[in-house]
Amino acid sequence: MEIFEIRNDWDIGQVRRYIAEKSKEIGFSSIEIGEISIVVNELCTNLIKHHSIEGKIIFKKIEMNGKNGIEIISEDKGPGIINVDEVIKDGISTKGTMGGGLGAIKRLMDSFEIYSRTGINLGKHIGYGHLLENNGIGTIVVTHKWLKSSLDIGNKEVKISVMSRPYIGCKVNGDLYYIKEFNNKVILALIDGLGHGTEANKAAIKAKELLEENNYKPLKELLYSIDSGMKYTRGAVIGICIIDKERKTFEYGSIGNVQLRYIINNKDKKFIATNGTLGVSFNTKVNVQQSSYENGGIIVMNTDGISNKWEYDEYSCIPTHNPAVLSNMIFRDFAKDNDDATVLVAVI
Repeated sequence: MEIFEIRNDWDIGQVRRYIAEKSKEIGFSSIEIGEISIVVNELCTNLIKHHSIEGKIIFKKIEMNGKNGIEIISEDKGPGIINVDEVIKDGISTKGTMGGGLGAIKRLMDSFEIYSRTGINLGKHIGYGHLLENNGIGTIVVTHKWLKSSLDIGNKEVKISVMSRPYIGCKVNGDLYYIKEFNNKVILALIDGLGHGTEANKAAIKAKELLEENNYKPLKELLYSIDSGMKYTRGAVIGICIIDKERKTFEYGSIGNVQLRYIINNKDKKFIATNGTLGVSFNTKVNVQQSSYENGGIIVMNTDGISNKWEYDEYSCIPTHNPAVLSNMIFRDFAKDNDDATVLVAVI
């Protein structure tokens, strides 16, 4: 994941060239790269012309159920868009840019999602003190473009988005994530190596390898197996969620402070983690929790680099069919600068 601050026209050129180069490496055609460049130019120009607060472009290579592509996100912390329906009409550009506005972006990309909040209705949230920091205000535009050969591949029942970055200034990430689908089940896991930097990354990689080797085991036994293979590492914490799509249930087990929340009908249930550290100190009484789920339910997992002070009430108006919007909003508002940070959102 690459994050670019957009402050002036020089930034636009830098980001456009970088994304064009990476898109070529992935396998997009010259015509598709031209379309992607138009999208990047329009998103960046909007951030500058609307005097956006902390405007950023986020670029990721993505793979989902056999599909390969890119995700381009524009985010800011204000001022927000009052009439979203109007500005996403093709050919409408609120500041006279050349690209044709957000409607053109929607046409050129395979998927498009926008969330914007101006802060006009903040008064109804006055009961939450931390909302006075303007959490949830601003605009996020999430776009995807897939390689044509992979457009129709894969199961689309579970939609997943992950935001992850290392401790600011570090080249490697002590946080890793794991997503695997087989036998009508989906395994979601977050791993956080102790501390940050190279040794934390090595510990996280080892835990991920052990998870891959033992992923066929029952969850409690799986956690024991990972722990036993971590003895000569710095140590790590892990949270694992196994979704059974046939039975419409999921189970969650963790060693250490990886949090999971399940959200349905605006109700937010928090699952309890088991204290301990893989390979260092481990409570043998692992607490594996089970729950049924409804279609459209949301699972949110995060490492401790994401503050747990967020409340779903702040984001309940966000469309939930695309998890990338919610994952980006939580990451934007609650990622800590002094730690590796990861949040995973799955719509099940």
